[in-house]
Parts: sequence; C-alpha cells; structure tokens
Amino acid sequence: MTNQILNSGTPFFCDFYHLTMAQAWFKDNKHNQTKTSEAFFRKNPFNGGYLIAAGLGEFLEWAENWKIGKEDTAYLAKQKDAYGNAMFDRDFLKFLEGQKLQVSIQAVPEGEIVFPDEPVFSVTGPCWQVDMVEAAFLNIFNSQSLMATKASRIVQAAGADGVQRPVLEFGLRRAQELGAFTPTRASYIGGCAGTSNVAAARYYDIPAKGTMAHSFVMSYEDELSAFKAYMQASPGNTTLLVDTYDTREGLKNAVRASRETGIPLQGVRIDSGDLAFWYREARRIFEEAGMPQVKLVASNDLDEHLIEHLIMVQGAKYDIWAAGTKLVTAYDTPALGGVFKTKEYMGVPKMKIAEGKNTIPGATNVIRMLKDGKYNGDVIVPQNHSFLGRGCLQNNINSYKLRNTGHLVFEKGNEGYELLKPVVVNGQVIAPDIHYNLHEIRNRAKANLDCLDEAYKRLNNPHLYGVGLEQKIKTVQDMIIFNAQSRCAV
Repeated sequence: MTNQILNSGTPFFCDFYHLTMAQAWFKDNKHNQTKTSEAFFRKNPFNGGYLIAAGLGEFLEWAENWKIGKEDTAYLAKQKDAYGNAMFDRDFLKFLEGQKLQVSIQAVPEGEIVFPDEPVFSVTGPCWQVDMVEAAFLNIFNSQSLMATKASRIVQAAGADGVQRPVLEFGLRRAQELGAFTPTRASYIGGCAGTSNVAAARYYDIPAKGTMAHSFVMSYEDELSAFKAYMQASPGNTTLLVDTYDTREGLKNAVRASRETGIPLQGVRIDSGDLAFWYREARRIFEEAGMPQVKLVASNDLDEHLIEHLIMVQGAKYDIWAAGTKLVTAYDTPALGGVFKTKEYMGVPKMKIAEGKNTIPGATNVIRMLKDGKYNGDVIVPQNHSFLGRGCLQNNINSYKLRNTGHLVFEKGNEGYELLKPVVVNGQVIAPDIHYNLHEIRNRAKANLDCLDEAYKRLNNPHLYGVGLEQKIKTVQDMIIFNAQSRCAV
C-alpha cells in the first residue's frame, strides 16, 4: 500500500531510466556534479483559477528514510540488457550500496495556493540523486494537489449561497488506489469534513462518517422494520437511506420509525432520482410531521457544478453533501501534468526550448505580493537572492507577465513572502511538524483560499491570476532563446 512504500524509503520509487542514467553519469565521472531541478505545472485543473499544493508531508516521510541497501543492489544485479548481459556493472552497484540522500530541497508548503509555471519544488545536489527523487515527488504532488483542489471546489459550491454546508468524502469504492489513502488525505486538506474510509480516517485522524446502505434495508422484510432496527442499534446515529424502493414512502417510513421507536430522527440520505424534487418533497413531509430539524443529505455522482446548480438555481439546499466518484477520481481532469525540469547545471542556468514548452532558466523561488491581506500577484525570482526584509520589498521589482505582454512594477515597501521554504538540507529533513499535521494543513488551505479574490475562485471562467518573471530571469531567458535561434539560423 502507498503508506508502506512511503515509510520504507525505498529508492525504487522512481522510473527505470533514473537508474540507467545514474550509471551513465557514474561511468562518465559526472555523477557528483551539482544541478538544480524544479517541479511545476503548466495549466490549472478543472478549468479553474488555482491549485492547492498537497502531498509534501508524505514525500518527506519517504525522503527521510531513503537509503540504498544490499537487497536493492541485489535486485539491480539481476537486470539484463537486450543481449542477456548484466544491465548494471559491479563498480556502479558497489557505489550505490549504502547511499543516503545528499540533496537539499525547497518546497511550497502544503495548503499553499499555487499557479501555472511557478516552481513548487526545487532540489539541488548530485545530479544522479536529484533525478532519483523526481518520480516520487511528482507522483505524490500531482495526485494529492489535484484531489485537494477538486475537494475545495466542491466545498466552495456547497456554500454558494453564503451558507457553508459540510461535504463528506464517500469515494473509497470508486478510487483508483488500493485503500484510497491519497484521495481521503487530499480531500480533507481541500476542506471535506469527514470520510467514509475507515482505514484512512484512523491513519490520518480524520472524522469517520457514514449512514447506511441499501443492502441493510433489503435484508429485512420491509423498509420500516429495517429503519427501526437501525435506529435502535445506533440511537445517536440515525441518518436513514430512504430511496431503496420508493423515495416518498421511504421518507414517510423514516417518520414512522422515529415515532414508533421514540428515537429522534437526525437525517435522511437521498442517493438517486431528481435531487431537487426530492429535496422539496422531503422538506414538505418533515414539516408536516413536525420534524423540521431533520437534516437532508444528498449523494449520487455529485460534483461542484451540480451542487452549485442545485443550490443556486433549483433551491435544493441540502444540509450535507456526500461526494464520491467525481471527487476521488478528479473526474473531469484526471491528471495534473506536473513536470520536473533541469534549471541549473554546475551553476549555469539551463532552459528547455521547445514549442509551447519553454522553461524558466536558473534556480528560482516565488515572491507572493500582498495588498490589504489579499494576494496581489506573484513574481518568480532568482533563488537565494534577498528581495525581502521584514516582509516587505527592499527595492522595486520589475515583473514581466508570463501569460500576456507587458510588465508591472512592485514598489519598495510592498508586502510579500517567499513561497518555497527549505525542507531538506544535505539529505536531512528539517521541516517543522506543521508539514505533517493534517488539521493545520487543512486550516492553512482555507486561510489561503480566503486571501484569494473571489474572481479567481469562480467555478467557470475564473479571472487569470498574475504571475511574472523578475527582470534578471527575463534577461537570461531572452538571451538563451536568442542564442539558440542564432545557432539554428546558421
């Protein structure tokens, strides 16, 4: 399972070519040459306006235990090439055995809001080791950030009219991962109030939530008997599933079960049919029964667009929403597409130049500008340069927009902070406990979303958040492109 892999620190949480390249560098005596590579993504998911960074804490759990042992080199010794010869030679395997991480890493904390083209993870060290952490980080970051963002959009939709309603994650059986630990963790960061996934709830200390299944109702002679048995067994957890046979009769039977047992009915869940119609019908039935306090729970392939429409257009203001399939599979954007690129080699800025896929040269960080407590634009800056003093710019910064033409000037004294923070130094994890405290990460994500203007959080056609390049980086980028074009012209 995923968490066993993370805790093991296996060096093989990588692609095979990371090992074949490492051997080539070793044979060419380049393996200990220093480089910096960075991870970023090119497009916001779900046609949205932002991404919530998630997964760093679990990556650090893996990195903290990273080591190449005898069993690892023994496995590599068995690998054969196309001619039946040993893929990895003895000297290389001898070099690998006992190796621990020697890299230094800066990363965006979990729960931070990030945007396309910004570095979210920067790793510096021996070139073979820099590449060895690529797959692990991208695997964790891509999936968890995607799902945390999807969850945040669903939570936002549930409060579309200004009344915040809890969203539960009910996706265990539809998730594409054994145990669904990743979707559950990420969904909680994104704002879900609880999960049906008991193993993950226990592991992460997340509230476990659930109602009942159709199978329970069908195991009794009639629906009323099933409801009464369930209420008597769990008098403090009396939310009944009312759509096994006939939803209207199910609602009436829920009222009868409460009256005949004398146990208060807390809620009912509706999992099929016209959710707007049954919302109105349920409210009518419970009002007439003198039970207006009964909470209504909606499930059935919910996503942010359907929830927003039900609340704002159809007036179906369910008290609790339970999202499953379309949350844990990130249904409409199943992959984030984060990438990992070389930015600097032996102190020299490097840049990939390809149609539509140019990268930003040099090791970088991001300064987030603030105005009246709100995000006011980001500037990608050279790493390890001092731009801020006591949370304010020490000098003006020219920011050249990435997604359109023109530039802005952020003046000296403007408030801001650096996004990427040191988390690993020379292979030693130095991240504070907050990187592992899921409840604090969830609260941070909410606080950061509150700092993002509503225009960028619209579910449809959000405003484009401003990200720019600091002037020194822009100059280097233009020079590299010019020199490349000049060589091609010759």
